[in-house]
Order: sequence, then structure tokens, then C-alpha cells
Amino acid sequence: MDKPKTGFSQIPNQLIYDQNLSNDAKMLFIYIKSLSANYRVLRNSNLCNKLNVSINTLQNAKSELVKQGYLVINRLSSANRYSLRLPKNRVTPYPKITQSDYPKFGYHYKDNTINNNTNINKGFKGFKKVK
Repeated sequence: MDKPKTGFSQIPNQLIYDQNLSNDAKMLFIYIKSLSANYRVLRNSNLCNKLNVSINTLQNAKSELVKQGYLVINRLSSANRYSLRLPKNRVTPYPKITQSDYPKFGYHYKDNTINNNTNINKGFKGFKKVK
């Protein structure tokens, strides 16, 4: 049984939230990121075995990463050298949503000086309705 490797890899949030990438492409990026820069000369057969994917799936994942700017491939005689990059276009985790003035509807806290004995018949205790 192989001894588990220690350590960790930092994955950019931009990769996680990028909806233009498939899960296979993200997994390929993560696997390459986990390797030292000196050991990023890999053959397709080794990548297929490590990731447990077919050669077509691997080629599609590589082309997605190259197209989106995450991967640079330098072709060598018997293998490829892989370099990882972050593209200039930033991916945000949430779409840009404009927020209206708060609060327009609902309740907001009226006063900090209300005690438990104060009886307010309009709405919840300590809150007043905003019109």
C-alpha cells in the first residue's frame, strides 16, 4: 500500500467558481497543482491512470483549461510540460446583483431602550412596521 502524501495544495477560488470549466477540467488542474513544478512533465497515459479517465476525457479537460487560460502546455519529445496560470478575467462567486435600499418592506428595530414591560400592540415587540 502506498504511503499517503502529506501537505496540501491551495486552489484558487477563481477556478472553483468558473462555470466555463467542467469538473474533469477542474480535477486535472487540481492534480497538476498538487505536483511540484519540477515534476510537471507528464505523459497522457500517466494522467489517465492517476485521474481514472479516458484519453478523450483528458483531452477535453486539457483543451478547456487551455482555452480558458489556466494551462500552458509545452510539448516535449516523449511527454508534455504543464504550467498553470490564472487568467486575467476574474470570476466572482456570485453574479452582480443590485441591492435596493434597506429596509423597504418588513420590520426594523426601533429603539434600544424598550424593556420587557413595554406593551407595543403594533407588530413585534421592539419593532415597528415600515411603510
